[in-house]
Amino acid sequence: MSTIIEVAKLAGVSKSTVSRVINKSGPVKEETQEKILHAMEKLNYVPSYFAQGIRTRKTKTIAMLVPDYTNVYYAEIFKGVEDIANKNGYMVMICNTDEDPDKEIEYAQALKHRSIDGIIYNTYKNDRNAINYFVNLARELPVVFMDHVLNQNDDAPYVLTEGYKSTQRAVEYLIGKGKKRIAYIRMPPHISVVQHRYNGFERAMIESDLSFDPQLVYQDRLDQPGKSHLEIGYEGAEYFMNLSNPPDAIIATVDIMAIGVIKYLNGHQYKIPEDVSVIGYDNISLGTIIEPSLTTIAQPTLKIGQEAARILIDRINGDFTTPYQILFEPEFIIREST
Repeated sequence: MSTIIEVAKLAGVSKSTVSRVINKSGPVKEETQEKILHAMEKLNYVPSYFAQGIRTRKTKTIAMLVPDYTNVYYAEIFKGVEDIANKNGYMVMICNTDEDPDKEIEYAQALKHRSIDGIIYNTYKNDRNAINYFVNLARELPVVFMDHVLNQNDDAPYVLTEGYKSTQRAVEYLIGKGKKRIAYIRMPPHISVVQHRYNGFERAMIESDLSFDPQLVYQDRLDQPGKSHLEIGYEGAEYFMNLSNPPDAIIATVDIMAIGVIKYLNGHQYKIPEDVSVIGYDNISLGTIIEPSLTTIAQPTLKIGQEAARILIDRINGDFTTPYQILFEPEFIIREST
């Protein structure tokens, strides 16, 4: 295996100059950079980030904590994170926490011991013990929050999407289409970070000319962390359509639940959207494949991941001048299901 000394010798420069090019830690003439990159390619030289980490206490590695890596939403966020990370020479670890706040903390502690450079934190639960741990951790290690879990006084970096007003607008759209019985499928009780979406639905129904019917709200009461969102959506649709006065529209907290709704309706000969309109939230790619295609409140998932990685890497590099708290406005995308 080639060494940095051999690269420097072949390029005719000092070892420190090669190091500046590798770490992007100082100015180097373009002509000199080209010589060094050519020498690295010729010698098949790969920098040892482990060795660099001993000296710099930076390993060029960041971690993304997710509560459920089978959720397509996180896969799409990860694409954005990896895009920016790779451009800046960082590797990304993904850590599945199984919706467990204690495991979130355990992962963070283990990552600290492995000299991780920063953490992108996703969670399902608004667990104050875990949130406070990560807020305090953010004072010594760069952390970016990806969910609505921070208190007003928590001065920590975040990248979020607005959910309250956008869900209100979805209800207003359905009312404008002549829908009079609008139902909502909530997340199970243990997933509290998207409560603001349901609050927007409830407020829109109360403020409309339609009466708010508690029967038209479904929440899986078994609180089974292992149950998929697709199953919950399917079961929610089954519950609604067996009411004596079923809904003519269903909004789900996330797209994958809405896809479960469509699966049930298609399997029981309901016409979408004539009998029942369906709206989701997130704009995952599966929503364009399902038939009929899913109307959704679209989070810019790729951009969310990119901005989270950008903020994290800026703070790792000591740059605190860029905005570190971002709230995206979602886009309402109308497709065949409405």
